[in-house]
Amino acid sequence: MMWLTKIVPDLRYRQTRADFRTAGNLHRKLIRLSSDLGEERIANPRQQSGLLFRIEETRNELYLLVQSYSPLRVDRLGPGYHGVQMRNLDPFLARLDKGSRVRYRIVASPTKRLGRSENNTQRLGLKEPPKKPREYTWALRGAAAEAWWHSRAAANGLELLSTYAQTLDDVRDPGTADRSRKIRHPAVRFDGEAVISDVDAVRHAVLNGIGRGKSYGCGLLSLALIEEGEHG
Repeated sequence: MMWLTKIVPDLRYRQTRADFRTAGNLHRKLIRLSSDLGEERIANPRQQSGLLFRIEETRNELYLLVQSYSPLRVDRLGPGYHGVQMRNLDPFLARLDKGSRVRYRIVASPTKRLGRSENNTQRLGLKEPPKKPREYTWALRGAAAEAWWHSRAAANGLELLSTYAQTLDDVRDPGTADRSRKIRHPAVRFDGEAVISDVDAVRHAVLNGIGRGKSYGCGLLSLALIEEGEHG
């Protein structure tokens, strides 16, 4: 089963503001809410729990969308959260079919892996080349990011009819006292309409997310069916 939970934060609370300060803080907050994980630390907790999330901001409110294999332990949220709504996604996923027209939204992390090459110094504008050629992950922007999304959408069963891209602030995790590695991913929100060309691939993409940065607010694909006769 797959569950989608909407959580509204109350940013008047100090702890809630701290949770939203970085994507890493939100990741650790949500991992503690998973009913699929025990108290012992395990490898790959996000994959074990199916956790994906996205921050949404409208004119009237800020909220979290969280997807998970099991209902979240919302009793662990604390006093700085309210307006929790939870629904089972399985009936919606069962309604999807080849040829269905949908609206989509995803905050993705468009990147390109650069293999070991001396040319990387010039490509990335490095002041000094490393002692040995290294692999790098290159953030894609603008038209390159849109081309990345068109390619990924097609590979995941969506034939795009329209795309609107908005570059967001990079998602970050400065690390914790016991984990000093810093994380940073580019983030672009893609909205538009599409036709489902491969329903199994689309369901897999919804369940597992798309691209990098899934632990940090990227990769959650949201769909809404466009009923016959409805215009975008």
